[in-house]
Amino acid sequence: MSAEPARKDDIAAGAVNEALVLYTSFGRSPFPRARLPDVAAVFGEAAALELKARILALYEEMQLPLPEPDRKEGRKSATQRAVDAIASRHPELDETGLKVLAWTYSFGLR
Repeated sequence: MSAEPARKDDIAAGAVNEALVLYTSFGRSPFPRARLPDVAAVFGEAAALELKARILALYEEMQLPLPEPDRKEGRKSATQRAVDAIASRHPELDETGLKVLAWTYSFGLR
C-alpha cells in the first residue's frame, strides 16, 4: 500500500519537468502544444493522465493573478513575475520546467 503514494510523489516531483517538455513540444515546436501521446509513450497511459492534470493545474495557477490592466507591464516582466511566483510555491520545478512554463505563459499573452 505504501508503494502507490510514493509513485505518485515521484511523478509529481521528478517527472513533471520532463512531462512539461514532452506535453508542450518545447524545443520542437514554434508554439506550445498539448501532446498527451508523447507523455504516455514515456510514462504510460495512467501516469500520463496524472501528469497532464498536474501540468494543467500549474497552467491555471500561473494565471492568478492576471496582469493588472492599468499596470504598464510588458509581456516579459509579466511572464517573469508569474514564473517567480510559481517557482517559490513549487520547488519540484527545475530550470527546464520553469522555462517551459514561461514559454507557454508568454505565448498565451500574445
